[in-house]
Amino acid sequence: MRFWSREILGWFLVLLGLFVFYWQLSLLLDERPKYVQAMYMLPIGVFVFRGGIQILKVAVAARMCAYAQKEMRRQDVKRPIGSPPPKDLIGQDW
Repeated sequence: MRFWSREILGWFLVLLGLFVFYWQLSLLLDERPKYVQAMYMLPIGVFVFRGGIQILKVAVAARMCAYAQKEMRRQDVKRPIGSPPPKDLIGQDW
């Protein structure tokens, strides 16, 4: 459930960043363009959008790490010390 909250927050920030870009475009395409306001909105939109993408990357990486740990526990094999690990064990080939 922790991953879902990160993903929801990430998608919210991505959509908020896209909305800021749309708002900035509407300021520029107005009858009397507001260049200064649009200029100040650009870094805000970029930071919010990039922050959302970063949170999404962290959520996916955390989910994959949890999956790998679960698979490692599932495939845990009691073997003698010094023997090579089984070939189908996740994470042992790197």
